Amino acid sequence: MDVEIAPKETEVRLTWDEARMYSFSLNIDGKTGWRLPDKDELNEIYQAKNDFEKWYYWSSTARIANRAWSHCFAGGSRGYHSKNFRNVYVRAVRDLQ
Repeated sequence: MDVEIAPKETEVRLTWDEARMYSFSLNIDGKTGWRLPDKDELNEIYQAKNDFEKWYYWSSTARIANRAWSHCFAGGSRGYHSKNFRNVYVRAVRDLQ
């Protein structure tokens, strides 16, 4: 995986649109360029068993106007949720330079 994962303390629960804006606005120790992981990156993060909560996480992958892909780190289920659902975690990534 060619991304850096934001630290756990940056994790929050937001709607999808809020999650995108939050990720883009992060500045962690002078590092910028953060974003939501796409659904494949999120699956790789899940497979690697990182320090994520046992709950759903947003990806940048959107379907129709009101749905976006999320992945549950409790059991691996994944699918499209309403973008207005606020109870989904955000953990931003950034491309390694």
